[in-house]
Amino acid sequence: MSGPGSVVGSDEEEQTNYHTPDETGLTKSQKVALIAAWSIVKKDLVTHGRNIFVMFFEEYPQYLDYFDFGGGSAGELGENRSLHAHALNVMNFIGTLIDYGLNDPALLKCSLGKLVRNHRKRNVTKEDVAAVGGVIMRYCLKALEQHKTKTLEEAFGAFLGTVAAAFE
Repeated sequence: MSGPGSVVGSDEEEQTNYHTPDETGLTKSQKVALIAAWSIVKKDLVTHGRNIFVMFFEEYPQYLDYFDFGGGSAGELGENRSLHAHALNVMNFIGTLIDYGLNDPALLKCSLGKLVRNHRKRNVTKEDVAAVGGVIMRYCLKALEQHKTKTLEEAFGAFLGTVAAAFE
């Protein structure tokens, strides 16, 4: 006979699954933290995206050659509309991965596959993606300072690690 006794252990199993990474590379608690944090970031994707890319080019000026932003220093890039457009595309893509891909691993895998195909044409490597991912993580955690937790830090690390690992 089924009844309350038939679900013994399910709460325990759910608690264990909450802290065990799934095929996305994140735990349920990390997904909750990342989705909540991204809901704040996505309120101003243009500003955050621009700031991330300016920070990226200040830290890694050698990557300016990968892009056609019309020259200029990293500081001058803050006003470059071509950079704004690229940054917005990147931020929208990250948002799609977070808002949809984390709850649909098949969509995440397909989206990352397309990202890899598009960037391999430009000889982008896992190390290149890890470099920009590190900047994204540092910037977002600083921008979200009052919401920062260990779980959120781990979530960004796991998520951006999953993105970089797609380039292996």
